Amino acid sequence: MENQPKFVDGLFVSRRENAPEFVKSNLSFLASKFKAFLDENVNDKGFVNIDLLLSKEGKLYAKLNDWKPSETFVKKESGSIGTEQVMETFDGKVVEDDINVDNIPF
Repeated sequence: MENQPKFVDGLFVSRRENAPEFVKSNLSFLASKFKAFLDENVNDKGFVNIDLLLSKEGKLYAKLNDWKPSETFVKKESGSIGTEQVMETFDGKVVEDDINVDNIPF
């Protein structure tokens, strides 16, 4: 089961019905609550990631995106498509990936 979403405190998302097509959303910030939310949810890189979503009822809302990768890969050596590529994780594990063009399903 997926974790319950953490809604963005102090951020209100709406869209005026008569707004032109290029205006996708209006955002309103209640400064005191939004500042506190930012301070509480900043990640180790200094960002607060927020997803703008559409509910089943068709209403826009904002949710904290706190996803973190389980492993982050760094390219060690690279080659062209169809050649072996060596990747290394930050913890020093080496992962070899052999990409064959004939195995790509599209």
